[in-house]
Amino acid sequence: MRGLFHSFGNREYRWLWLITTLTNAGSWTFTLVVTWQAYALTHSSSWSGAIMFATLIPNILGAPIAGVLVDLLDRRFLIFIAALIQVVTTVLLAALSHFHLATPEWLLGLSLVFGTAQSGLSVMLSSLVPAIVPSEKLFNALSLQAVAQRGTEFVGPAVASPLLIVYGPGLVYLFAATLYFLASLVVFALHRVQVHHDAEGQTRRRHIFSPLIDGFVYIRRTPTIGILVSIVGFHCALTMAYMGMLPQFVKLLHGTSAFYGEVVSTIGLGSIVGTLVLAGVKDVRFRGSLYWITAILSGASLSLLGVMVNHALVIVSIVLVGASQAMFMTLSLGYIQQLTAPYMRGRVTSFYSVLAGGFMSLANLGYGALSTFLSPHLIMFIIGLMFVVTVVIYGVFSRQFRSVSLKGTFVSDVNVPLSGISV
Repeated sequence: MRGLFHSFGNREYRWLWLITTLTNAGSWTFTLVVTWQAYALTHSSSWSGAIMFATLIPNILGAPIAGVLVDLLDRRFLIFIAALIQVVTTVLLAALSHFHLATPEWLLGLSLVFGTAQSGLSVMLSSLVPAIVPSEKLFNALSLQAVAQRGTEFVGPAVASPLLIVYGPGLVYLFAATLYFLASLVVFALHRVQVHHDAEGQTRRRHIFSPLIDGFVYIRRTPTIGILVSIVGFHCALTMAYMGMLPQFVKLLHGTSAFYGEVVSTIGLGSIVGTLVLAGVKDVRFRGSLYWITAILSGASLSLLGVMVNHALVIVSIVLVGASQAMFMTLSLGYIQQLTAPYMRGRVTSFYSVLAGGFMSLANLGYGALSTFLSPHLIMFIIGLMFVVTVVIYGVFSRQFRSVSLKGTFVSDVNVPLSGISV
């Protein structure tokens, strides 16, 4: 058990973990209340999907910019500013809800602001992990980080659901604001983390977009990272874009707001279990086996959820969804950061976030619109099965995917120096 939490022996990591816990609990609290409020105001999954789209779409532009800033500036200051933006946004939504002025348009606009700040926070916090802990503890640290990131899917909604039922959305938004405010205070307990540059000073500003372009070209010239990032994109588009459909899914099961909160929080419960299991894995080969197993299970469990109608079986299925998705995403991020040069981690992590959040946002919008014509149950079943097929295709055609799945290592782990890149 001691080995399971050995990354907590690092003081800086303990503070980073607390900040991650607070901000992600705030994010999932926001997701719970804003999607439910949008559905309550409009009785349309299209609006719930649009809200998720607005929350996640900033990853396409915001995350790359955050990645460049993370590689160049003091990350503590960046985290502080992003957390304060979340405080202002959620307090404003609380006021609108209290005075019955909240409209779908207001929810959409403020969700866009919220998502922009959250996309930056995600990149900043994830890229700090390999800068704080030694490489041999990276997967353990990322797994414990995922307990904070995904496990708060349980903690945040579990606390927020009773508030939503008894007091309505206004107080839930204030709860989220409190979490972000606490995070903004804790951030300066972190020591200043050194900003890495390539040894030859090649990250020069030929023009304002040069650092961003350098990051893109680095990924293109490092095929293994490109493969890992691409499968994350498929995973997020096909298995993790169901949140916009959940309110309608629950309604079709004759569930109440209490059951909706239970479903959302149980996703996080599965994430906690899955990532704690992963934190205790030290064998490289077994870690690789978990990579392809959780990839398959991530799609299969969503398809299983789609055919469930009994409330108890829905909860069991959603635990599997949360556990498998959290484990696969944590392993993917760990492999990506392990292969990336320190001076590129911010930008590479940002591109990872672009595919994760960007594809999720577009898919949420599409599935929300599609659920007007098709049952969410059927959509979940189909997209889960599609990802299982996608994993099989990667297994057949990608030598690197087979190598890490069977051996836990890649055919080649060589970093591509920026000095070898021409733009």
